Amino acid sequence: MEKPPRLIFLRIVLIATALLSLGALADTNRLAHELGITVSASLTWLGIYTSLIVLSVVTLVVFVWSFTSTGLKQLAAIRFPESRYHFLKLSAWLVWLVGLLGFSLLMFHPYYGGLVGTQPFLRLLAFWLFSLFGMLAFKTAQPQAALPLSLAATLLAQAGVHVILSYFPHITDYPFALGWSETSRFYYPALFVSEDVFGQRFPWPILHPSLHILLVPPYLLDASLWFHRAWQVIIRFVLVGAVAPALLSRFKMQDTPLRWLVMLWIFIFLFNLPLYLHLAVPILLILWGYSPANDRRTWLVVILASVWVGLSRINWYPMGGVLAALLYLLEVPNEQRNWRYMIKPTLWVVAGTGVAFATHAGYVAISGVEGEAFYTSLNSSLLWNRLWPSQTYWLGVLPASVLASLPVWVLLFFRLRSGPMAWYTLRGSLLVLGLAGLFAGGIVVSMKIGGGADIHNMDVYFIALLIAGGYAFFETGRRWGWPVLAVLIIIPVWFAHFEGGRFKVYDPAVASQTLARLQARVDEVNTGGGEMLFISQRHLISMGMLENARLVPEYEREDLMEMAMSENQVFLDQFEQDVARQRFAAIVVDELKFNLLGLETGMGAENNAWALWVVRPILCHYEPAEMFPADSIVIYVPRMGPPACPTVGGN
Repeated sequence: MEKPPRLIFLRIVLIATALLSLGALADTNRLAHELGITVSASLTWLGIYTSLIVLSVVTLVVFVWSFTSTGLKQLAAIRFPESRYHFLKLSAWLVWLVGLLGFSLLMFHPYYGGLVGTQPFLRLLAFWLFSLFGMLAFKTAQPQAALPLSLAATLLAQAGVHVILSYFPHITDYPFALGWSETSRFYYPALFVSEDVFGQRFPWPILHPSLHILLVPPYLLDASLWFHRAWQVIIRFVLVGAVAPALLSRFKMQDTPLRWLVMLWIFIFLFNLPLYLHLAVPILLILWGYSPANDRRTWLVVILASVWVGLSRINWYPMGGVLAALLYLLEVPNEQRNWRYMIKPTLWVVAGTGVAFATHAGYVAISGVEGEAFYTSLNSSLLWNRLWPSQTYWLGVLPASVLASLPVWVLLFFRLRSGPMAWYTLRGSLLVLGLAGLFAGGIVVSMKIGGGADIHNMDVYFIALLIAGGYAFFETGRRWGWPVLAVLIIIPVWFAHFEGGRFKVYDPAVASQTLARLQARVDEVNTGGGEMLFISQRHLISMGMLENARLVPEYEREDLMEMAMSENQVFLDQFEQDVARQRFAAIVVDELKFNLLGLETGMGAENNAWALWVVRPILCHYEPAEMFPADSIVIYVPRMGPPACPTVGGN
């Protein structure tokens, strides 16, 4: 692999720092205006302004000076000092590790993280400066490493550390749900062991059964909520992270440092999607199990992978066979140069898809749920505006997918240009057409209502692209130039630096009071012989955090949302009838407001479906009895007198 000439590298660093500093200066000015801060009256803000101005001016001046004869000589004469003292190298490694944590710790800060995190250039400048700091520490620890390699290693390591640390705020003992769907991730797994958890058998989950199977173990250990959260984070890292060594196991690599850097790159790439943890299982089965010389083994892993995807997502049903066919295209030459070459991979795709559908049909038959509830996504509407930048996703699915794909397509360009995998050969053309088809399928899925907030619905395409790119990188025999390597590193790192999370700050006393009031309401409802519907917060029942709380299996929040988005009239009519006759003595959910939004607003279509089919029927016949704003929980009770249905903008 080539490295950029030293002078070019220094100029790139200088101009990048200058441009980011100027952008950060504009962000700071805009932020001060929004906050109503007079910069001249604040020493802190004045110091930030001054530092950014000095940094931008100095780097611009040095950049221009580097093109003069004097500048050329002076920069060429600069040499990084090399130390032979072991303690200094050890200290440099410690400094490097501290530097890797710096950006994440800044983002976690309750005040500065909130300010910097909302400003794109300020955020990126902070990441860049910590990377330069880490580059110098890495170079001190590894004097033989060139500066470009030191920066590349630091960028990848810092991005990887930031991705990992961004999941740490998910691990907390806060007793209530942290977000819209978190409680569902705890409740659905309990349905597989419902007799042990609830004392009776309930229907199994409709959405992502394979995901919730993986989340069952904490229930077998009777674990606390904290452990459930930790389990989800750990198993995500284990399964998604294992894709990197699984892919690299198909290549012969003698260079250990390169292997670690590539594994880190793959890890970042997968978490940028992000790849759902249960979808890593079929990928691992195929990558570790496919053998061009052992058809029996290949058929076995195709069937196992297809069984698993049959319990996952409908757009993944062909993937057991597709991934095996992809490896076949990449590894097996078409020696006879005819279409008989495609018989075996075609059979894998067809048979694998059939196995997935059969598995799904079997699951439906024993799940205890009516079959039509599993196919809501097929009836939901398409939202074309999700393809483009919007309040739902500022990048837009299409531009983000193209940008995230770019580094790998740069590699594929060289492999498809000539040789046995050239685009005009059978193997090359099938690869291009296959990737194009997967891209188009991902776009359609992303346009479905409920999608489009990121690029995770493009996962089928990106997994196939990643595997094809891996073969292009390692098997073309090219000495990759530094511009290609720069694109490979910069784009995934740029996506990764947007990751983030804030630690939940809460008052344990207030949370305990909320839990006590919920328990009191449960006792009251039980005494009256009624039913208490938990639309949200069902983990309080499944984990025994509420005593004697009886589960009403219908109308869990994600199920309701799916039915509302697909306008499943049978289900929604039954829900409306139940709330109209005030079947439930109390309903636990977050605060309900009947507001209809324009489709151009963030998740406007989803908000409207929820408002029309869930919020309005409840508010017609129920009213809030107790509200716990600190924990986003409201208890609704039957409304006395005639229905009082809300109007747009009302409560």
